[in-house]
Amino acid sequence: MRRGAWLAVLFGMAGLAVTMWLLGGSLASLARVPAWAFAVGVALVAANYIAGAARLQMISALGGHTLSFGRCLRAYSIGLFSASITPGSAGQAPAVALSFMRDGLTGAQAWSVNVYIWVLDLAFLTYSVPLSLLLIGRSAISLSTQQLWAFALLVAALAASMMWVLSYRLNWFTSLGRQIFRLRWLARWRASTDVFFGRVEAASGEIMRGTPVQRLTLHVLTAVVYVSTLSVFYVMISAIRPGAPFLTTLAIAQLPMVLATFMPTPGGAGLLEIFTASLFVAGSSDPRPAEAVQSTGGSVAAAILGWRLLTFYSRFVIGPIAGSTFAGGAFEPNAEEPEAG
Repeated sequence: MRRGAWLAVLFGMAGLAVTMWLLGGSLASLARVPAWAFAVGVALVAANYIAGAARLQMISALGGHTLSFGRCLRAYSIGLFSASITPGSAGQAPAVALSFMRDGLTGAQAWSVNVYIWVLDLAFLTYSVPLSLLLIGRSAISLSTQQLWAFALLVAALAASMMWVLSYRLNWFTSLGRQIFRLRWLARWRASTDVFFGRVEAASGEIMRGTPVQRLTLHVLTAVVYVSTLSVFYVMISAIRPGAPFLTTLAIAQLPMVLATFMPTPGGAGLLEIFTASLFVAGSSDPRPAEAVQSTGGSVAAAILGWRLLTFYSRFVIGPIAGSTFAGGAFEPNAEEPEAG
C-alpha cells in the first residue's frame, strides 16, 4: 500500500512536469487560482463523498442490511484511497467489500453491493461518455463526424451491454469463476467458491429488486458522484478563464478519468494530467491572439493541478484517516448484523 502511494505521487509529479511543459508556467502559477475557487472545489468534493456514501447506504439497505452513514462514508473513503494507489483503480471494489465485511456483512453481500455500483456506473457512462466525445468533437479527436458518431455509439453499446449482463446475466461471470476454480491447482477452493458465487448471485438479485423511485434515486446519486468531481475542474478553469463552456469543460475532464481505468499507473496518476492538458490544448477554441492564449497556459496548468489536488491527492489524507477508525473503534459493527463471512 505504501509503495502504491509513493508511485502515485511519483507519477503524478512527472505528469505535472509534462503538463507544465505543454502549457507553460510553474508551480508558482497555482497562486493564480483564486481562493474562492478552492472553497467551491472543497464543497464539491464534500458533495462527492456524501453522495457516494449515501449510495452505498441505500444499496446495502436494499439488501436488508442497514448500515449507518458513517460506516458507508468510511467504506467509500477507503475505496477511493485504494483506487488511487492501484493500477486501473482495481483496489476500490475489494477495499469497499473488506470494509463492509468488517461492519458485519458477509463476503457475498459485500460484493453484491459492488456489482450494483458497477451497474450504476456503467449506466452513467452509457450516455455521458458518448456525449463527451461529441462535445469535444474533431477539434481534439482526429475523426470525421461520421466516425465520431460511430465511435460514440460503439462506446454506448459496450457500456450498455456490460450493464445488462451485470443486471440480468450475472451468472455468466459466476459460471466463468466456477470454471476457473476447477483448474487442478485451484481445485482445493472449488467447494467454497461455488457457495460464494451462489450467494453473490442471490444477494445481487435481492438488491436489484428496488422500486422505480429507489432506482432513480441511485442513478441521481451516481450522477452527483461523477459530476461533482468533473465540476471541480470546471470551477478551476472558469476561475482563470471566465466564460469557459460548462459541458465541454466537463467532457475534457471526463475522458481522461474514464481512460484512467486502463492506465498502468496507480489511479492513472501522471498520464491523466498529461492527457487532460493535451485535450484542453487540442479542444481549445479561444478566439484571442496566440500570445494571449499562451500567457494563460500557466494558469490552465495550475487549474489542472488544483483539480487533481482536491479530487485525487486529497484521498491520501482522507483515506488513511477513515481507515484508522477501525483501530480506534469509532464505528462499531451493528449488533443486529451477522458476522463477516
